[in-house]
Amino acid sequence: MENTLSKKAVLMAKIFCLPAAVGFTALFLLNFLIITAALVLVSAGLLCAPIGGLYTMGLLKVVSDLSPAALTAAGLFCLFFGCFLCFFIIRFSPFCFRLFHKYMAAIRGYKWRRIYSKRKKSKLIWFSLALSAFALAAAVEIQYLSLEAGFESTVVHERLVFNNAKYLKVSTSNLNYELRFHKGDGILVEYVNDTPMIIEQSDVNYLKLVQDDSFTLSLFAREQFNYKMTVWLPENDYREFYLDSGSGNITLTETLSDYTELRTRSGNITVTQATEEISAYTIDGVISCSYSAFVNTGSFESRNGNIFIRLPDYSGINLVFRTESGYLDSKLMGFEDRFYGSIDIEKPAPLSRYLYVTTAGGGVSIEG
Repeated sequence: MENTLSKKAVLMAKIFCLPAAVGFTALFLLNFLIITAALVLVSAGLLCAPIGGLYTMGLLKVVSDLSPAALTAAGLFCLFFGCFLCFFIIRFSPFCFRLFHKYMAAIRGYKWRRIYSKRKKSKLIWFSLALSAFALAAAVEIQYLSLEAGFESTVVHERLVFNNAKYLKVSTSNLNYELRFHKGDGILVEYVNDTPMIIEQSDVNYLKLVQDDSFTLSLFAREQFNYKMTVWLPENDYREFYLDSGSGNITLTETLSDYTELRTRSGNITVTQATEEISAYTIDGVISCSYSAFVNTGSFESRNGNIFIRLPDYSGINLVFRTESGYLDSKLMGFEDRFYGSIDIEKPAPLSRYLYVTTAGGGVSIEG
């Protein structure tokens, strides 16, 4: 028959009910965090250790701030330390549950056996901890020696200069890029990326920049989330710009070419200070265009993304709007409420230009 606790012990357990609830919640949250960290580290170790080995042998292209040997050692550290956390949680979780069970028994007035286990701790816990410490020390030492030997991050930083060209084409798969203008001479290209850009120049008036999509892994590269390209153009007369991207964003600060075509699948398109003819197309991205003067034809098309167009109030507009299930929101064109459906409408002025806007399910906003 189970022994019962004294009334004083039961009363004390009930008095500390709220602090105990907070403590047990924090304890079980700690369990969850340790389990999550263990799974993440083991997964990272299983990924990085063999990749680091292939990287060391030159069989795989990896972008990293770590040298090949240091990456291998870092992967082993993640694997061993993740195993240590797994072994630790095997001991720590039962202790937490026994402690909780002990307290609940005290609330009911029962006296239970001691919550501490008399079993010896597993040697695997300390063995995995020692291996992880050794792997971490090795990674730090190897990386230090690599830096001393002149190793630099394999992230690509380039600054290229080209002669001015009338025709420009930029094509990327996932790299955000921006076109800006400067007072100097020549076209300046600056970018941070996994791989170098592919440059094509058929003649002095044509320049093509293409993102290299060869298979590359990015591991432990601090700048991998800040990849970007900026193209600086001298203020000049240009014939045509062709800008396209898969999932990257395209930003154009000013339209200085006679014709500019922008195309993306899921990236966003942003144009400011537009004056020349523009054709912009996206599937799921957002198109945003601000005109400083609406004196040339504009064509904007989106499947699912929204389109935002800002025009000077004095602009003359022949709007051709086509949609399947989208809407048009434009007080500039005389609509007080959203208009659903296709429509041709004119805002007369001495110089009226055509604005073609097409969308499947996205919304369109045209404002002054």
